Amino acid sequence: MNNTKRMVFAAVATSIPWLAAFGADYSSLKPVFLAGHGPSTVLPTGNELNPLSASNKATVPATTTTAPPLAFYGGKVLTSTSVRVVLAGPKWATTAFAGDKIKGLDSFLAGYSNSPYVKTAAEYNGSNGKVGAVVKYQGHSSPSAASVTVDGRNVMQVATVACNDLRSSSYAVDTSGNQVVAVFTDMPRPSSAGYCGYHTAFSCSGVPVQMTFLWNLDGDASCSAQDATTGHSQGLAALANVTAHEVQEVVTDPQLNAWYDSTGAENADKCAWAFAHTSVSFSNATKWKLQTEWSNSAYALKKGYKTLAGAPGCIDGS
Repeated sequence: MNNTKRMVFAAVATSIPWLAAFGADYSSLKPVFLAGHGPSTVLPTGNELNPLSASNKATVPATTTTAPPLAFYGGKVLTSTSVRVVLAGPKWATTAFAGDKIKGLDSFLAGYSNSPYVKTAAEYNGSNGKVGAVVKYQGHSSPSAASVTVDGRNVMQVATVACNDLRSSSYAVDTSGNQVVAVFTDMPRPSSAGYCGYHTAFSCSGVPVQMTFLWNLDGDASCSAQDATTGHSQGLAALANVTAHEVQEVVTDPQLNAWYDSTGAENADKCAWAFAHTSVSFSNATKWKLQTEWSNSAYALKKGYKTLAGAPGCIDGS
């Protein structure tokens, strides 16, 4: 995110008393595709993963071996993480749309904890301690034909759905500040949305909450992981890769005031769409094609895999 564009989204508290945002980021699209921001005309609050497309490939700078490292800005990190999935939209209740995605997301998040991949963030410390490798999966909301499709361009709508699920008492909410609610809509990414997903933070009934949002990425070539080896459907593979991007940013920069570089890029932004292997293994023996994540330590030693711009410093735990 661009720290020159930071602001408090105070208007939220006046419109919905139980929902108060404490962090927001409004920034315009940077010319380098791996920067994590959407177009200024449709900005959500938070940090986004841009699609990989022919147009933004053309803006990648000449190969370089240098890059700004992540800097610490004094905020908290997630010392442990609890993740709840919200399935927003009636299509999630249909077999034709759900396919392997619901069970796949369950498996993905169940195996995320203590995986070598999540440990790529272990080197980062916040004002409250070290990023933890424990990720508790709290399950998903029940798919329903009555569920409302959410439009990710309307962050308040997404946050309201996340907060309503949190207040439903259907799971044990983590009130310590480590709660993440991941909202998956059945709405395809519109052409005006120049991002595959994003993350932000707010307060719900006094509980600090980190939220991620992902579009329906079925058939979305620009947000596809191009996974040809794991056997997952294209839609599931895309959701897994974008989810990994957002979760790794959330654990290192949950309130948008901890770890990012001088351009505003977070750890996953710096290595976006840079894959080191055809798949990485999780603690439950599942395999996923996931982008690499930035490591200050690897960069300092000139090790790790390269960003798409050519700088070393990307790792995936393998």
